[in-house]
Amino acid sequence: MKYIFMLSLLLILPTLSSAETMYVTDMLKLSVHAQPQSKGNKITTLSSGDPLTVLETVPGYTKVRTQNNETGWTKSAYLVKDKPPRLIVDELNAQLQSLQQRSSNALQDVKEAELKATKLQNLLQTNEQKLQQTQVELEAASNKNKGYESSMEQYEYSVPLKLFFIACLILFIIGIAIGWFILDYRQRMRHGGYRL
Repeated sequence: MKYIFMLSLLLILPTLSSAETMYVTDMLKLSVHAQPQSKGNKITTLSSGDPLTVLETVPGYTKVRTQNNETGWTKSAYLVKDKPPRLIVDELNAQLQSLQQRSSNALQDVKEAELKATKLQNLLQTNEQKLQQTQVELEAASNKNKGYESSMEQYEYSVPLKLFFIACLILFIIGIAIGWFILDYRQRMRHGGYRL
């Protein structure tokens, strides 16, 4: 009885495998059939590195599900648990190309940043020169303003020379007009209101 139980356990255990991922081994085209031992219709052909989900195992054959959701039987001897080296190399090459592209993009970004930094540095130098020039002009204007303020204090109650001469000319003309009017008035008074 014990031997029968052990024998039946050995026959049942291969069929109770968990759903693990296996890969088709290197450099191979592997057929998937509807029945074990390559019986039944051919469902699909697998290439090296194709991942498969293991559904069931019997001696020599494994029932698998492909990435396209096709289910069938294939030879267990050509399935491995580890990724085949060719698939690993392809993945590493893809990662290398991605890293090279990212590195190239980063270098381009660095060059653009250096160019922008150079432009900004030139702009900063130009602005600093303008600032220094503006400070010199401001200082000169401030000194000139102080000179005007001191002259304003000196001539606080004085009248500009042009305005003085214009006022004198106007007063002179008014004085002549008043003098002429007074002289004319006196002559008319002397001569009975007649102008000579």
